Amino acid sequence: RLYGTDADLKHLTLEQLRPIALSYLKHQRIPHVLGTEQEAIRLAERYGADVRKARVAALLHDCTKRLEMDEQLALCRHYGIELDELERHALKLLHAKTGAAIARDVFGVDDEIYTAIYWHTTGHAGMTKLEKIMYLADYIEPNRDFPGLDKLRRACYDSLDAGLELGLSMTVEEMKERGNPVHSATLDALNDLKGKREA
Repeated sequence: RLYGTDADLKHLTLEQLRPIALSYLKHQRIPHVLGTEQEAIRLAERYGADVRKARVAALLHDCTKRLEMDEQLALCRHYGIELDELERHALKLLHAKTGAAIARDVFGVDDEIYTAIYWHTTGHAGMTKLEKIMYLADYIEPNRDFPGLDKLRRACYDSLDAGLELGLSMTVEEMKERGNPVHSATLDALNDLKGKREA
């Protein structure tokens, strides 16, 4: 059984959690998750967030990424996760929600880590510090490479909100260029940050 085990996985040290979390991944995703953990440490230290929580969220953020659409939807039904029209057809969006559910159910993470995983792909208005760190650590970790990345990294270490606003803007632009719909939560997050900056 991939999800669920008789062992108690709810009280693991980081050193115990890491190999178990990595065992949930496709082999090629491991460097990304370890890179996200390293970036999460740096951002948490920079902005005074709980480093352990940031590391746990990073290690588990993609724990259901390898699952296909039917498996994702089955987990959503099992955990009573409500989906909007876009999410029902966008595999990329589902792993954040199912991953958060597995992190809580199997690994016993608290609400703060749960929401950091839950929102790490779309963001939302009024994000917590840990949610912002998880969103950005996933985006700018050392294995990433895309146009504008250096500028985004600089912005993230200048100001968490400036980095987040730029990251969200880049996501919206990329989705539009590809002709893909943008999730409403992403637009809400971006408008929320712009509103605060202009207030």
